[in-house]
Amino acid sequence: MDLLYSFSFKKGLLVLSVLLFVFSLNTKQTHALSFSSSSATLTTSRPSAASPFTSLGSVNDSVLNIFNNGSRFLASDSAKVVRTAGTSNTGLNVASQSADLLKVFLTNGLSVLAGVGADILVVPVTAMHQIGFTPNSPIPSGGKILITYPGTFTNLASPSATTFSFNNLASGSVKCFPTTACSGSITISSSGIPTITLVTGAIQSAGTAITVFIGCTAITGSACTTQSPTLINPTKTNSTAAGADIWRVGIASTDASNNPIDSSTIAIGTIESVTVRATIDPSLTFIISGLTDGQAVNTGNTTGCLQVETTNTGITSTATDVGLGSLASVPSAGTKLNNIAAQLLDVRTNGANGYSVTATSSGPLSNPSTGFFVNSSTSPLVFPATGHFFGLHPCGADTDVPRWTQGAATTLCNTYVPGANPVCKYAWPNNAPMLIANRSAGPIGTGASCASAGCGLTSISYAATQDVSLPPGIYQSVITYVATPSF
Repeated sequence: MDLLYSFSFKKGLLVLSVLLFVFSLNTKQTHALSFSSSSATLTTSRPSAASPFTSLGSVNDSVLNIFNNGSRFLASDSAKVVRTAGTSNTGLNVASQSADLLKVFLTNGLSVLAGVGADILVVPVTAMHQIGFTPNSPIPSGGKILITYPGTFTNLASPSATTFSFNNLASGSVKCFPTTACSGSITISSSGIPTITLVTGAIQSAGTAITVFIGCTAITGSACTTQSPTLINPTKTNSTAAGADIWRVGIASTDASNNPIDSSTIAIGTIESVTVRATIDPSLTFIISGLTDGQAVNTGNTTGCLQVETTNTGITSTATDVGLGSLASVPSAGTKLNNIAAQLLDVRTNGANGYSVTATSSGPLSNPSTGFFVNSSTSPLVFPATGHFFGLHPCGADTDVPRWTQGAATTLCNTYVPGANPVCKYAWPNNAPMLIANRSAGPIGTGASCASAGCGLTSISYAATQDVSLPPGIYQSVITYVATPSF
């Protein structure tokens, strides 16, 4: 007995399929009417899936209710609906099936109505069959090799519970090695006993290993190089019984006058796939990091942000505290400000639709003991040439660059009063949430694209100026950043 196993992964599902369960019913006795060896393999031994609807399927429905008859519909399967009047709803894409096998979830929806009981959800699983045998006696030129399948069926592209469906198998999809084993002719008949008849074009000597590929359009030597899986596997006959369904295929050789020479019966098995399920929970990581005084604003984000001016407050910022130091007056035009601090925001999520970061604040940068505050704007502005002003500027691949930069659509800008472009614009969320950064596709923070685009990283620079209208004191405000993934 030969048992061959194959493992494969499909969108989070581990599928274990027994590709071959083969044993020969004949012993290797030197009998005049038996092949010395015979075997068969299937490219997949998974049964076809077919189950009637248990409730009406309306147009655009993507959740289908079916009977639990043991049929397994796997992710990426292409399903259809079969009814007495014909086939409908072709091209249905299976996303998954419920653990109790009573629901099938689609990535698309039904195109026409599906009725209860009469309509059947079907996944016809096709396979290539490779049948090998070694004759004890020579097969003469013009002799025949007959491969017979059990049961009877009509030649339709739908699975059968009684045998394999030939599914309009054509002679061009049957190949032999040696090629002379079927170079005379190939005949396929599904009436009566389903049979493939091969007529030899030259004598096949005793002891010559012969291989027949059913569902193959090209071979090189004794190997199929262009598979065209055609035969449809039967559905599982007993949904409550464990183990493989066994199907018996006959092989026989005759002379040109149909006198028997050798024969054997091969047993092949189909067995349902094993579905292994796992759940991946939504994830979000949001990190705020401070920058050391004297570092470039884009430290840690050099790909997504080109703002290279250095922080200059004399105070190192942390994740929860930003010190702007003792504010200076507005410098001359084209001169960088003397009070710039920065932080780095880092968002990581497995959300398929990206993320957004918004900011809210407790109010303007103000002195609570006097009520005076530093001017700011909810719309991004360059620092004015006169007066006092305060705000933040986001920089990164996920920011709205034209909104936050004057003079060029680039993340390269500098913090100074009007002068040479590009100039960084600053704003503050005084009375409403402010969008800081966003990306519409995920995951975020992983993969090669993030190495080149810096996605998920946003550098935040804070800056302020003062004038003589502001009395001395400690001015402060509290800002809250909220990262929201989109799943």
